[in-house]
Amino acid sequence: MDINSEKSIINQICDLENLEELDIDIYLISKAKTLDKKFISQPTSLDRKLRDWIKQNIQLELKKLKKEDEDGQKKFHVESYSHEIIKRDYIAKLDCKTDKQLLDKKTKLISSLNSKSPGIDNNANKVKFQVIKANIKNNSVYLIYYRGIKEHSLRKKHSGRIPSLRNGDQLVIHDKDILEFGGKIELIIINDELLVVSPRTLEYTFDYTDHISEKRDENLNRITQMGFFDECSNVGKFTEKSSQYILSRSLASIKKDTLEVLEEKFEERCEDLKEIKKHVPKDKNSKSEYLDKYKAIWPLYDYLDLDNYKVRFNEEQSVTPLLHFFSDKIVESFLTKKFRSN
Repeated sequence: MDINSEKSIINQICDLENLEELDIDIYLISKAKTLDKKFISQPTSLDRKLRDWIKQNIQLELKKLKKEDEDGQKKFHVESYSHEIIKRDYIAKLDCKTDKQLLDKKTKLISSLNSKSPGIDNNANKVKFQVIKANIKNNSVYLIYYRGIKEHSLRKKHSGRIPSLRNGDQLVIHDKDILEFGGKIELIIINDELLVVSPRTLEYTFDYTDHISEKRDENLNRITQMGFFDECSNVGKFTEKSSQYILSRSLASIKKDTLEVLEEKFEERCEDLKEIKKHVPKDKNSKSEYLDKYKAIWPLYDYLDLDNYKVRFNEEQSVTPLLHFFSDKIVESFLTKKFRSN
């Protein structure tokens, strides 16, 4: 469902005038050690004042996620999830049905909320995040905050400080754990859709970094099996440098059809590169403009044997220009007609 629809539960929460119509259940979640269980949840009870404050905060934070469009109307701006960094002011939508492992983890999390198995023990550091189940009539949405319990100092073995509270005229030792509520909503679950506000919370909650690494490795393996890699391409070093964490998101985001086009069109692009280099003007001013126009392309000549249509990777070089090429990120600006790397 479109979250901007009037029937969308998060839109309904935003528009509620009477928050008594909103019901909430709060769970503290820890990670289970067994793969079949995955999560352990503990429901919490709240006094009326705290419950009312949390409801107000949920409504406020959901409203903050709405941004003005070109017509001045406030709405949720949503884009499909990409493994690369999410754009500011946008919510990324991820359909769990397209990822069996993620769907399984999401299902186990929701199931744990309804489980009657023993909850989390008194060891505060086992709590990893909070889930708030918000209900209006028969509609539910799950709001996730990656926030645990702050242990009091007496539980810390080597703490050099001790907190205190004023109790009348005296200061007394503060020996209770603290749990903060409210603040930015980081992840939203509606049915089988995840609405990602904070990519890190998605990764921590569902161990999604594992998925990114798997997708990166899958794409790297596919690329290095293509005909333009051979025994002289230094595949090992190319793979090693491409596997660095900072590059993982970019590699994992390469779509299947992009890889298919890369394999099909590689030789044609090599011919284009030969033509571009062949037609460098001799006139100084024209040459400068020409070099500037193709600025994003020139680094590729250090990586490619254009006559034999092969990759020649030197481990002393940055792998980034090749990855921009493989992921179709070298594009021509319609406005300036210059080539750039996105």
